[in-house]
Amino acid sequence: MSEKNYWLSSGFFSMMHRGVDFIVGFVGFMILVRLFSPEEFGVWVLFITIAAIIDMARNGFLQNGMIKFIVAEKGMENSKIQISALQLNAALTLLIILFIWMAAPFAETLFGAKGLADLLQIHVFFLPFLIFHTHNLILMQATFNFKSYFFAGISKSVPFFVFIAIVYLLDYTPSLIELAWYYNLCFIFALLTSQYQVKNQFQILWGWHKEWLGKIFHFGKFVFGTNLVSMLTSSMDKFLLGALLSPVQVAMANSAGRIVNLLDIPINSISSISFPKASEAHEKKQVAEVSRIFEMTVAAMFSFSMAFLVVVVFLAKYIILLVAGENYLDAVPYLQLISLIAILKPLDRQTGIFLDAIGKPAYNMVLVFGTLAYGIALSWVFILQFGLIGAAMGVLVAISITVVIKIYILNKFLSISYGNILKETFFNYPKAFKIAVDQFQKIKNSRSNRSTK
Repeated sequence: MSEKNYWLSSGFFSMMHRGVDFIVGFVGFMILVRLFSPEEFGVWVLFITIAAIIDMARNGFLQNGMIKFIVAEKGMENSKIQISALQLNAALTLLIILFIWMAAPFAETLFGAKGLADLLQIHVFFLPFLIFHTHNLILMQATFNFKSYFFAGISKSVPFFVFIAIVYLLDYTPSLIELAWYYNLCFIFALLTSQYQVKNQFQILWGWHKEWLGKIFHFGKFVFGTNLVSMLTSSMDKFLLGALLSPVQVAMANSAGRIVNLLDIPINSISSISFPKASEAHEKKQVAEVSRIFEMTVAAMFSFSMAFLVVVVFLAKYIILLVAGENYLDAVPYLQLISLIAILKPLDRQTGIFLDAIGKPAYNMVLVFGTLAYGIALSWVFILQFGLIGAAMGVLVAISITVVIKIYILNKFLSISYGNILKETFFNYPKAFKIAVDQFQKIKNSRSNRSTK
Protein backbone atom coordinates (compact mmCIF):
# COMPACT_ATOMS: atom_id res chain seq x y z
CA MET A 1 0.00 0.00 0.00
CA SER A 2 1.37 3.44 -0.96
CA GLU A 3 2.01 6.13 1.66
CA LYS A 4 -0.96 8.20 0.49
CA ASN A 5 -3.31 5.21 0.35
CA TYR A 6 -2.25 4.12 3.84
CA TRP A 7 -3.23 7.44 5.41
CA LEU A 8 -6.47 7.72 3.43
CA SER A 9 -7.65 4.14 3.95
CA SER A 10 -6.55 3.69 7.56
CA GLY A 11 -7.69 7.22 8.43
CA PHE A 12 -11.14 6.58 6.95
CA PHE A 13 -11.79 3.32 8.83
CA SER A 14 -10.25 4.60 12.05
CA MET A 15 -12.40 7.72 11.89
CA MET A 16 -15.46 5.61 11.07
CA HIS A 17 -14.77 3.43 14.11
CA ARG A 18 -14.45 6.40 16.44
CA GLY A 19 -17.40 8.09 14.79
CA VAL A 20 -19.79 5.15 15.12
CA ASP A 21 -18.68 4.53 18.71
CA PHE A 22 -19.24 8.17 19.55
CA ILE A 23 -22.63 8.41 17.85
CA VAL A 24 -24.10 5.28 19.44
CA GLY A 25 -22.55 6.20 22.79
CA PHE A 26 -23.83 9.75 22.55
CA VAL A 27 -27.37 8.85 21.51
CA GLY A 28 -27.35 6.06 24.10
CA PHE A 29 -26.36 8.65 26.71
CA MET A 30 -29.24 10.92 25.61
CA ILE A 31 -31.63 8.00 26.14
CA LEU A 32 -30.19 6.95 29.51
CA VAL A 33 -30.35 10.44 31.04
CA ARG A 34 -34.06 10.39 30.24
CA LEU A 35 -34.63 6.89 31.65
CA PHE A 36 -32.81 7.36 34.96
CA SER A 37 -32.67 10.06 37.59
CA PRO A 38 -29.44 12.14 37.82
CA GLU A 39 -28.46 10.17 40.95
CA GLU A 40 -28.97 6.76 39.30
CA PHE A 41 -27.24 7.92 36.15
CA GLY A 42 -24.34 9.16 38.27
CA VAL A 43 -23.87 5.63 39.64
CA TRP A 44 -23.89 4.23 36.08
CA VAL A 45 -21.31 6.83 35.02
CA LEU A 46 -19.00 5.78 37.86
CA PHE A 47 -19.31 2.13 36.79
CA ILE A 48 -18.66 2.87 33.10
CA THR A 49 -15.70 5.06 34.04
CA ILE A 50 -14.09 2.33 36.14
CA ALA A 51 -14.73 -0.27 33.41
CA ALA A 52 -13.11 2.03 30.83
CA ILE A 53 -10.06 2.52 33.06
CA ILE A 54 -9.64 -1.24 33.38
CA ASP A 55 -9.92 -1.72 29.62
CA MET A 56 -7.55 1.12 28.71
CA ALA A 57 -4.92 0.13 31.26
CA ARG A 58 -4.82 -3.47 30.10
CA ASN A 59 -4.86 -2.40 26.48
CA GLY A 60 -1.93 -0.07 27.16
CA PHE A 61 0.07 -2.85 28.79
CA LEU A 62 0.05 -4.78 25.51
CA GLN A 63 -0.81 -2.49 22.61
CA ASN A 64 2.23 -0.33 21.87
CA GLY A 65 4.78 -3.03 22.65
CA MET A 66 2.93 -5.69 20.66
CA ILE A 67 2.54 -3.35 17.67
CA LYS A 68 6.17 -2.24 17.85
CA PHE A 69 7.52 -5.81 17.89
CA ILE A 70 5.09 -7.33 15.36
CA VAL A 71 5.86 -4.54 12.87
CA ALA A 72 9.56 -5.42 13.12
CA GLU A 73 9.29 -9.25 13.19
CA LYS A 74 7.83 -11.88 10.85
CA GLY A 75 7.18 -15.63 10.74
CA MET A 76 7.89 -17.73 13.82
CA GLU A 77 8.94 -14.74 15.92
CA ASN A 78 5.54 -13.19 15.23
CA SER A 79 3.86 -16.33 16.66
CA LYS A 80 6.07 -16.17 19.75
CA ILE A 81 5.16 -12.52 20.30
CA GLN A 82 1.43 -13.31 20.09
CA ILE A 83 1.44 -16.18 22.60
CA SER A 84 3.61 -14.15 24.98
CA ALA A 85 1.20 -11.24 24.76
CA LEU A 86 -1.75 -13.55 25.48
CA GLN A 87 0.00 -15.03 28.51
CA LEU A 88 0.74 -11.60 29.94
CA ASN A 89 -2.83 -10.48 29.17
CA ALA A 90 -4.27 -13.46 31.06
CA ALA A 91 -2.04 -12.88 34.09
CA LEU A 92 -2.95 -9.19 34.27
CA THR A 93 -6.66 -9.96 33.85
CA LEU A 94 -6.57 -12.37 36.80
CA LEU A 95 -4.99 -9.70 39.01
CA ILE A 96 -7.59 -7.15 37.90
CA ILE A 97 -10.45 -9.56 38.66
CA LEU A 98 -9.20 -10.18 42.19
CA PHE A 99 -8.62 -6.49 42.86
CA ILE A 100 -12.01 -5.30 41.54
CA TRP A 101 -13.91 -8.01 43.41
CA MET A 102 -12.33 -7.01 46.72
CA ALA A 103 -12.38 -3.23 46.12
CA ALA A 104 -15.97 -2.96 44.83
CA PRO A 105 -17.67 -2.53 48.26
CA PHE A 106 -15.11 0.11 49.24
CA ALA A 107 -15.74 2.05 46.01
CA GLU A 108 -19.49 2.02 46.64
CA THR A 109 -18.99 3.47 50.13
CA LEU A 110 -16.37 6.03 49.03
CA PHE A 111 -18.54 7.53 46.28
CA GLY A 112 -21.85 7.13 48.09
CA ALA A 113 -23.07 5.26 45.01
CA LYS A 114 -25.61 2.63 46.02
CA GLY A 115 -25.43 -0.48 43.82
CA LEU A 116 -21.99 0.28 42.36
CA ALA A 117 -20.42 -2.82 43.97
CA ASP A 118 -22.95 -5.13 42.27
CA LEU A 119 -22.28 -3.56 38.86
CA LEU A 120 -18.52 -4.00 39.24
CA GLN A 121 -18.79 -7.60 40.43
CA ILE A 122 -20.97 -8.49 37.44
CA HIS A 123 -18.32 -6.94 35.19
CA VAL A 124 -15.47 -9.14 36.45
CA PHE A 125 -17.25 -12.30 35.26
CA PHE A 126 -16.87 -11.11 31.68
CA LEU A 127 -13.29 -9.81 31.79
CA PRO A 128 -11.81 -13.16 30.60
CA PHE A 129 -13.66 -12.75 27.27
CA LEU A 130 -11.77 -9.53 26.71
CA ILE A 131 -8.37 -11.25 26.85
CA PHE A 132 -8.70 -12.47 23.26
CA HIS A 133 -10.80 -9.52 22.08
CA THR A 134 -8.13 -7.04 23.21
CA HIS A 135 -5.43 -9.17 21.60
CA ASN A 136 -7.34 -9.31 18.32
CA LEU A 137 -7.86 -5.56 18.13
CA ILE A 138 -4.16 -4.90 18.73
CA LEU A 139 -3.23 -7.49 16.10
CA MET A 140 -5.38 -5.70 13.53
CA GLN A 141 -3.58 -2.42 14.22
CA ALA A 142 -0.15 -4.10 14.07
CA THR A 143 -0.96 -5.52 10.62
CA PHE A 144 -2.49 -2.20 9.45
CA ASN A 145 -5.86 -3.94 9.01
CA PHE A 146 -8.02 -0.97 9.97
CA LYS A 147 -11.03 -2.16 7.98
CA SER A 148 -11.34 -5.25 10.17
CA TYR A 149 -10.57 -3.10 13.22
CA PHE A 150 -13.59 -0.96 12.37
CA PHE A 151 -16.05 -3.89 12.28
CA ALA A 152 -14.57 -5.61 15.34
CA GLY A 153 -14.37 -2.35 17.25
CA ILE A 154 -18.03 -1.42 16.89
CA SER A 155 -19.23 -4.95 17.68
CA LYS A 156 -19.29 -4.07 21.38
CA SER A 157 -20.92 -0.64 21.30
CA VAL A 158 -23.56 -1.13 18.62
CA PRO A 159 -25.37 -4.16 20.17
CA PHE A 160 -25.57 -2.37 23.54
CA PHE A 161 -27.01 0.70 21.84
CA VAL A 162 -29.62 -1.46 20.09
CA PHE A 163 -30.73 -2.78 23.51
CA ILE A 164 -30.99 0.74 24.94
CA ALA A 165 -33.00 1.92 21.92
CA ILE A 166 -35.39 -1.04 22.18
CA VAL A 167 -36.16 -0.55 25.88
CA TYR A 168 -36.69 3.16 25.26
CA LEU A 169 -39.10 2.53 22.38
CA LEU A 170 -40.95 -0.04 24.52
CA ASP A 171 -41.19 2.56 27.31
CA TYR A 172 -39.45 0.17 29.71
CA THR A 173 -36.90 1.29 32.29
CA PRO A 174 -34.50 -1.51 33.26
CA SER A 175 -32.74 -1.57 36.59
CA LEU A 176 -29.03 -0.74 36.67
CA ILE A 177 -28.34 -4.44 37.32
CA GLU A 178 -30.22 -5.46 34.15
CA LEU A 179 -28.38 -2.76 32.21
CA ALA A 180 -25.03 -4.09 33.45
CA TRP A 181 -25.82 -7.66 32.37
CA TYR A 182 -26.73 -6.58 28.83
CA TYR A 183 -23.68 -4.30 28.66
CA ASN A 184 -21.35 -7.15 29.57
CA LEU A 185 -23.05 -9.78 27.39
CA CYS A 186 -22.08 -7.65 24.38
CA PHE A 187 -18.43 -8.58 25.09
CA ILE A 188 -19.12 -12.15 23.96
CA PHE A 189 -20.48 -11.00 20.62
CA ALA A 190 -17.50 -8.65 20.24
CA LEU A 191 -15.07 -11.51 20.84
CA LEU A 192 -16.72 -13.71 18.20
CA THR A 193 -16.58 -10.85 15.69
CA SER A 194 -12.94 -9.95 16.30
CA GLN A 195 -11.82 -13.59 16.29
CA TYR A 196 -13.35 -14.06 12.86
CA GLN A 197 -11.66 -10.90 11.56
CA VAL A 198 -8.14 -12.05 12.57
CA LYS A 199 -8.43 -15.72 11.66
CA ASN A 200 -5.62 -15.37 9.11
CA GLN A 201 -3.30 -13.25 11.28
CA PHE A 202 -3.85 -15.07 14.59
CA GLN A 203 -0.77 -17.30 14.93
CA ILE A 204 0.65 -18.67 18.16
CA LEU A 205 3.58 -20.92 18.97
CA TRP A 206 2.85 -22.64 22.26
CA GLY A 207 5.52 -22.38 24.89
CA TRP A 208 7.14 -20.07 27.39
CA HIS A 209 9.21 -17.63 25.35
CA LYS A 210 11.12 -15.74 28.03
CA GLU A 211 12.79 -13.29 25.65
CA TRP A 212 9.50 -11.96 24.28
CA LEU A 213 7.73 -12.14 27.62
CA GLY A 214 10.47 -9.95 29.02
CA LYS A 215 10.49 -7.49 26.11
CA ILE A 216 6.71 -7.02 26.05
CA PHE A 217 6.52 -6.81 29.85
CA HIS A 218 9.30 -4.27 30.25
CA PHE A 219 7.98 -2.10 27.40
CA GLY A 220 4.37 -2.56 28.44
CA LYS A 221 4.84 -1.83 32.14
CA PHE A 222 5.54 1.81 31.36
CA VAL A 223 2.65 2.12 28.90
CA PHE A 224 0.38 0.28 31.36
CA GLY A 225 1.30 2.74 34.06
CA THR A 226 0.90 5.62 31.62
CA ASN A 227 -2.55 4.51 30.41
CA LEU A 228 -3.79 3.67 33.91
CA VAL A 229 -2.70 6.98 35.36
CA SER A 230 -3.86 8.84 32.22
CA MET A 231 -7.35 7.36 32.55
CA LEU A 232 -7.42 8.14 36.26
CA THR A 233 -6.35 11.69 35.42
CA SER A 234 -9.09 12.14 32.81
CA SER A 235 -11.62 10.68 35.27
CA MET A 236 -10.41 12.34 38.45
CA ASP A 237 -13.05 15.08 38.17
CA LYS A 238 -15.81 12.46 38.31
CA PHE A 239 -14.21 10.52 41.17
CA LEU A 240 -13.55 13.64 43.25
CA LEU A 241 -17.03 15.01 42.57
CA GLY A 242 -18.48 11.68 43.72
CA ALA A 243 -16.32 11.58 46.85
CA LEU A 244 -16.58 15.29 47.79
CA LEU A 245 -20.07 16.16 46.52
CA SER A 246 -22.54 13.56 45.14
CA PRO A 247 -23.36 11.27 42.18
CA VAL A 248 -25.62 14.06 40.88
CA GLN A 249 -22.57 16.27 40.27
CA VAL A 250 -20.91 13.29 38.57
CA ALA A 251 -23.87 13.12 36.18
CA MET A 252 -23.54 16.87 35.47
CA ALA A 253 -19.84 16.57 34.68
CA ASN A 254 -20.49 13.54 32.51
CA SER A 255 -23.12 15.36 30.44
CA ALA A 256 -20.52 18.00 29.57
CA GLY A 257 -17.81 15.37 29.20
CA ARG A 258 -19.85 13.51 26.59
CA ILE A 259 -19.83 16.62 24.43
CA VAL A 260 -16.10 17.22 24.91
CA ASN A 261 -15.52 13.57 23.98
CA LEU A 262 -16.55 14.51 20.45
CA LEU A 263 -12.93 15.63 20.12
CA ASP A 264 -11.77 12.07 20.70
CA ILE A 265 -13.12 10.98 17.31
CA PRO A 266 -10.51 12.79 15.21
CA ILE A 267 -7.80 12.81 17.88
CA ASN A 268 -7.95 9.08 18.67
CA SER A 269 -8.34 8.20 15.00
CA ILE A 270 -5.27 10.19 13.99
CA SER A 271 -3.16 8.99 16.94
CA SER A 272 -4.04 5.32 16.34
CA ILE A 273 -2.79 5.41 12.74
CA SER A 274 0.21 7.65 13.49
CA PHE A 275 1.83 5.37 16.10
CA PRO A 276 2.55 2.41 13.76
CA LYS A 277 4.03 4.75 11.12
CA ALA A 278 6.09 6.74 13.63
CA SER A 279 7.34 3.52 15.23
CA GLU A 280 8.26 2.11 11.82
CA ALA A 281 10.15 5.31 10.88
CA HIS A 282 12.00 5.26 14.20
CA GLU A 283 13.06 1.64 13.68
CA LYS A 284 14.53 2.71 10.31
CA LYS A 285 16.42 5.62 12.02
CA GLN A 286 14.38 8.17 10.03
CA VAL A 287 14.29 10.92 12.66
CA ALA A 288 13.21 13.63 10.21
CA GLU A 289 10.27 11.46 9.10
CA VAL A 290 9.17 10.94 12.71
CA SER A 291 9.22 14.73 13.22
CA ARG A 292 7.25 15.25 9.99
CA ILE A 293 4.58 12.78 11.06
CA PHE A 294 4.29 14.55 14.43
CA GLU A 295 3.83 17.97 12.82
CA MET A 296 1.34 16.68 10.27
CA THR A 297 -0.84 14.79 12.79
CA VAL A 298 -0.89 17.52 15.44
CA ALA A 299 -1.91 20.08 12.80
CA ALA A 300 -4.72 17.79 11.64
CA MET A 301 -5.93 17.47 15.24
CA PHE A 302 -5.79 21.23 15.80
CA SER A 303 -7.90 21.84 12.70
CA PHE A 304 -10.71 19.86 14.32
CA SER A 305 -10.24 21.09 17.89
CA MET A 306 -10.18 24.82 17.13
CA ALA A 307 -13.48 24.63 15.24
CA PHE A 308 -14.95 22.56 18.07
CA LEU A 309 -13.87 25.10 20.71
CA VAL A 310 -15.55 28.05 18.99
CA VAL A 311 -18.87 26.22 18.59
CA VAL A 312 -19.04 24.86 22.15
CA VAL A 313 -18.07 28.07 23.96
CA PHE A 314 -20.80 30.10 22.25
CA LEU A 315 -23.55 27.47 22.07
CA ALA A 316 -23.02 25.59 25.35
CA LYS A 317 -26.51 26.25 26.79
CA TYR A 318 -28.34 25.08 23.67
CA ILE A 319 -26.09 22.03 23.38
CA ILE A 320 -26.86 20.95 26.96
CA LEU A 321 -30.60 21.50 26.45
CA LEU A 322 -30.55 19.39 23.31
CA VAL A 323 -28.36 16.63 24.67
CA ALA A 324 -29.42 16.22 28.30
CA GLY A 325 -32.42 18.45 28.97
CA GLU A 326 -33.25 21.14 31.53
CA ASN A 327 -32.25 18.98 34.52
CA TYR A 328 -28.62 19.36 33.45
CA LEU A 329 -28.39 23.13 32.82
CA ASP A 330 -26.05 23.47 35.81
CA ALA A 331 -23.44 21.81 33.57
CA VAL A 332 -23.29 24.77 31.13
CA PRO A 333 -20.47 26.76 32.87
CA TYR A 334 -18.55 23.51 33.36
CA LEU A 335 -18.86 22.70 29.65
CA GLN A 336 -17.68 26.16 28.56
CA LEU A 337 -14.59 25.95 30.74
CA ILE A 338 -13.64 22.31 30.13
CA SER A 339 -13.96 22.85 26.36
CA LEU A 340 -10.65 24.76 26.55
CA ILE A 341 -9.06 21.32 26.73
CA ALA A 342 -9.41 21.38 22.93
CA ILE A 343 -6.22 23.47 22.87
CA LEU A 344 -4.31 20.97 25.02
CA LYS A 345 -5.53 17.56 23.85
CA PRO A 346 -3.68 17.34 20.50
CA LEU A 347 -0.32 18.20 22.05
CA ASP A 348 -0.88 16.08 25.14
CA ARG A 349 -1.90 13.02 23.12
CA GLN A 350 0.75 13.18 20.42
CA THR A 351 3.70 14.04 22.67
CA GLY A 352 2.83 10.95 24.69
CA ILE A 353 2.30 8.76 21.62
CA PHE A 354 5.60 9.83 20.07
CA LEU A 355 7.59 9.36 23.28
CA ASP A 356 6.34 5.75 23.17
CA ALA A 357 7.10 5.47 19.43
CA ILE A 358 10.75 6.51 19.89
CA GLY A 359 11.20 4.05 22.74
CA LYS A 360 10.92 6.48 25.68
CA PRO A 361 7.78 5.27 27.49
CA ALA A 362 9.31 5.84 30.95
CA TYR A 363 9.23 9.62 30.45
CA ASN A 364 5.60 9.41 29.48
CA MET A 365 4.62 7.34 32.52
CA VAL A 366 6.37 9.65 34.98
CA LEU A 367 4.75 12.73 33.46
CA VAL A 368 1.28 11.23 33.40
CA PHE A 369 1.73 10.17 37.02
CA GLY A 370 2.71 13.74 37.82
CA THR A 371 -0.46 15.00 36.13
CA LEU A 372 -2.53 12.73 38.35
CA ALA A 373 -0.70 13.76 41.53
CA TYR A 374 -0.90 17.53 41.15
CA GLY A 375 -4.22 17.22 39.29
CA ILE A 376 -5.85 15.58 42.31
CA ALA A 377 -4.40 18.21 44.64
CA LEU A 378 -5.52 21.10 42.42
CA SER A 379 -8.98 19.63 41.73
CA TRP A 380 -9.53 18.88 45.42
CA VAL A 381 -8.83 22.51 46.35
CA PHE A 382 -10.83 23.96 43.45
CA ILE A 383 -13.87 21.68 44.02
CA LEU A 384 -14.04 22.57 47.69
CA GLN A 385 -13.72 26.25 46.76
CA PHE A 386 -15.84 26.51 43.61
CA GLY A 387 -17.94 23.31 43.46
CA LEU A 388 -18.64 21.64 40.10
CA ILE A 389 -16.70 24.14 37.97
CA GLY A 390 -13.64 23.65 40.20
CA ALA A 391 -13.24 20.16 38.76
CA ALA A 392 -12.73 21.63 35.28
CA MET A 393 -10.23 24.16 36.62
CA GLY A 394 -8.11 21.45 38.23
CA VAL A 395 -8.02 19.31 35.08
CA LEU A 396 -7.04 22.21 32.81
CA VAL A 397 -4.23 23.52 35.01
CA ALA A 398 -2.78 20.02 35.56
CA ILE A 399 -2.76 19.08 31.86
CA SER A 400 -1.27 22.47 30.90
CA ILE A 401 1.71 21.87 33.18
CA THR A 402 2.27 18.39 31.75
CA VAL A 403 2.03 19.50 28.11
CA VAL A 404 4.76 22.09 28.60
CA ILE A 405 7.09 19.51 30.18
CA LYS A 406 6.39 16.83 27.52
CA ILE A 407 7.07 19.27 24.69
CA TYR A 408 10.41 20.19 26.31
CA ILE A 409 11.44 16.52 26.58
CA LEU A 410 10.29 15.51 23.09
CA ASN A 411 12.26 18.39 21.57
CA LYS A 412 15.44 16.78 22.92
CA PHE A 413 14.89 13.80 20.58
CA LEU A 414 13.06 15.28 17.60
CA SER A 415 13.46 18.46 15.58
CA ILE A 416 9.92 19.82 15.56
CA SER A 417 8.77 23.08 14.00
CA TYR A 418 5.76 24.39 15.91
CA GLY A 419 5.50 27.17 13.33
CA ASN A 420 4.88 24.51 10.70
CA ILE A 421 2.17 23.02 12.90
CA LEU A 422 0.31 26.34 13.20
CA LYS A 423 0.73 27.07 9.49
CA GLU A 424 -0.53 23.60 8.51
CA THR A 425 -3.46 23.89 10.94
CA PHE A 426 -4.89 26.93 9.19
CA PHE A 427 -3.97 25.70 5.70
CA ASN A 428 -6.07 22.59 6.40
CA TYR A 429 -9.30 24.63 6.30
CA PRO A 430 -9.01 25.81 2.67
CA LYS A 431 -7.72 22.35 1.75
CA ALA A 432 -10.80 20.75 3.31
CA PHE A 433 -13.06 23.30 1.60
CA LYS A 434 -11.46 22.60 -1.77
CA ILE A 435 -11.88 18.83 -1.30
CA ALA A 436 -15.54 19.34 -0.37
CA VAL A 437 -16.14 21.55 -3.43
CA ASP A 438 -14.42 19.04 -5.71
CA GLN A 439 -16.49 16.20 -4.33
CA PHE A 440 -19.68 18.23 -4.72
CA GLN A 441 -18.73 19.03 -8.31
CA LYS A 442 -18.05 15.35 -9.05
CA ILE A 443 -21.46 14.37 -7.68
CA LYS A 444 -23.11 17.16 -9.65
CA ASN A 445 -21.36 16.15 -12.88
CA SER A 446 -22.22 12.49 -12.32
CA ARG A 447 -25.92 13.31 -11.92
CA SER A 448 -25.79 15.57 -14.96
CA ASN A 449 -24.24 12.81 -17.09
CA ARG A 450 -26.89 10.31 -15.98
CA SER A 451 -29.71 12.73 -16.79
CA THR A 452 -28.36 13.38 -20.33
CA LYS A 453 -28.27 9.64 -21.00
